[in-house]
Amino acid sequence: MRKRGTKRESGGPAALAAAGCAALALALACLGVPGCAPEPEPEPDAAASASDAEGDPSGLGDMGDVAPPEGQEPEGAALAARIDAYLDRNFPATGVPGVAVAVVDGQDVRYLRTLGDVPGPDAPFVIGSLSKSFTALAVMQLVEEGAIDLDAPASAYAPAYDVPAAVTVRDLLNQTSGFGYYESLADARAGDAFGEFSYANANYDLLGRIVEAVSGQSYADYLDGRVLGPLGMATSSADPARAAAFGMAPGHRAWFGVPVADGFVHGSSDEAWGAAPSGYVASSVEDMARYLQMYLNGGVGANGARVLSPEGVASMFLDRVPDPEGDTYYGMGWTSFCWDDGELVLSHDGQVENYVASMCLLPERDLGVVVLGDASDHAGGDGLFFDMASGVVAAAVGADPEPVDAAWVWRAHQRDDVLYLSVSLACALPLVTLPRWAARRGDGSASRSFGGGDGSASRSFGGRGRSARVVRAVLLHVVAPLVLLALPFAWGVPWRDLLAFAPDVSAVLLVCAALLVVAGVAKPMLVAKGSRDDGPRNDPAVKNTHAV
Repeated sequence: MRKRGTKRESGGPAALAAAGCAALALALACLGVPGCAPEPEPEPDAAASASDAEGDPSGLGDMGDVAPPEGQEPEGAALAARIDAYLDRNFPATGVPGVAVAVVDGQDVRYLRTLGDVPGPDAPFVIGSLSKSFTALAVMQLVEEGAIDLDAPASAYAPAYDVPAAVTVRDLLNQTSGFGYYESLADARAGDAFGEFSYANANYDLLGRIVEAVSGQSYADYLDGRVLGPLGMATSSADPARAAAFGMAPGHRAWFGVPVADGFVHGSSDEAWGAAPSGYVASSVEDMARYLQMYLNGGVGANGARVLSPEGVASMFLDRVPDPEGDTYYGMGWTSFCWDDGELVLSHDGQVENYVASMCLLPERDLGVVVLGDASDHAGGDGLFFDMASGVVAAAVGADPEPVDAAWVWRAHQRDDVLYLSVSLACALPLVTLPRWAARRGDGSASRSFGGGDGSASRSFGGRGRSARVVRAVLLHVVAPLVLLALPFAWGVPWRDLLAFAPDVSAVLLVCAALLVVAGVAKPMLVAKGSRDDGPRNDPAVKNTHAV
């Protein structure tokens, strides 16, 4: 009796427990451990605030204590030797297949190098939120022409969007509109954070629409004619098709810790989490070097073309608002903060589905640094790239950069991969054990053996057994899949963005849910088939025929 009961539970409650525990483990692990849920794009001041919080001497936030004074930065062969040595040691640790690095002053490119699978210095990368400064530059151009008033309601220029009149163009530039972090432009609404810094792509996507409405051109055409063309940025574009024609560096998404060039292309629309104005301009390291030189020269490119006045550039940097969660400021596409010795630092990071980027300006040193990468790793690997970018800045100013520590990321990937495999196997168990389950269903001796002579005990046990089986089936094949599919809502991440930024996590959740649902659909089909097969054997006429 006990042996038979144990056998019955091995495919019912045991499978339910395995799948339930797997779902719970995935939920708990992903809710509390970086790696499962996609990490949101770092706030643009992450390099500063993180280093301040963790006391990392290689971070941009406190480099003033270890950097030589202005004017004593390494140049020429000395600079190249320092950065080459640092990249040779640390680039492999980032896990990014290809990076491109440039260090510039107002007139010259002091250092330029590509590593890994980057086709060359003219190959574009999607530069992520570095795009926001391009949008701010376009807006400031139109402000200087009198076509836009920074303190006018944004709705005056883009009335098609449901934006309150209290939200001004300046609010969008300084990220004080109150829009939510994950809100698309179509869904953006001014919330409780109105008036305070609250990072949201929708701010800059709406600014892109304002540029289009005021200029009468598409955002991409405006940048081509007013920014990229004048500065000689020949292999940059806000149009994905144009950028692809330039021969882009291959973008990689992380699949279970492995960067894969899976051909992913972001689809820009008002419903997407970000478009070209907020994060999807493409530019090469050569062109980004020219772009940074323009800022160092007060709005004039190294080729002599002026795209903005010195006052306009100063406004972009210093017409800013404080970040309530740190000691940095945000203003018009740039984060600003000071090193401990008072030196002004301007920076911005970018992270999209399959690219990462970082740029930094040190105006008092007449120095700019940009680092581009062709992969993104939602499980924390992007932090290694940003650590390397900070190390390049340290080497460029003459400080000693800290090495990139990749050990914790690889451990996180190993842990996550074991978790994903365990969950997948647990969710496959009900489907794998279907033949045994069907065999038990076809064996009527178990239920008959519990019956009394009059059959009353059999009917009582059968009713309770059927109820228990129904409850188990609902929990295992309906509730558990719904729990798995609801996990992104618990993380606060829309499925739209989980699918794009964390394809491996999305695949595990969808496959596991599908396995449980398929097993649940297969069970009643097997029961129905068994009933049809048992029908003739239980028919009295058939039995009499056999008796004859």
